[in-house]
Amino acid sequence: MKGKCNFKLGALCAILSAMLLIPALGQAKEGEGAHYKEQLGKIIKELKLAPEKEKAILALEDKYGKEVEENIAGVKKAYEELQAAVAAPKPDEAKLKGLVSALTAGEDKMFASFKNRRDEELSLMTPAEQAKFLVALGQWRQQMMATHKYNEAGEKK
Repeated sequence: MKGKCNFKLGALCAILSAMLLIPALGQAKEGEGAHYKEQLGKIIKELKLAPEKEKAILALEDKYGKEVEENIAGVKKAYEELQAAVAAPKPDEAKLKGLVSALTAGEDKMFASFKNRRDEELSLMTPAEQAKFLVALGQWRQQMMATHKYNEAGEKK
């Protein structure tokens, strides 16, 4: 049981480490929220959306930007606390359980925020615009991962 718990904690730490480092979540870095908004603006211009759709989509970044930054900061803090607790010679199981719960709750909140923003963005577009938008975001994500030397699975090269 203890080996199983350690494996799960190790796997969780590895996954979270990769997630926090993936450029798609780069908004956690200072100034990256502005970079995301700038890139989003470029993608919207390339899609040639109607001005009202463009404004509505950019307004969503204002709506969700701060929330996403706070969520990422909270997850990062929870991860650091968990990492410190795991590094202790004899980790307290109750403390670990609480930290794992806090971390997973923070991740759930962060993912929900990303999903809500994406769903609202897509709801403003036609299916063709949605497809082009998602492809453009995917290409940008791959470009960012290559720049920061990550493979498609989000693992450091």
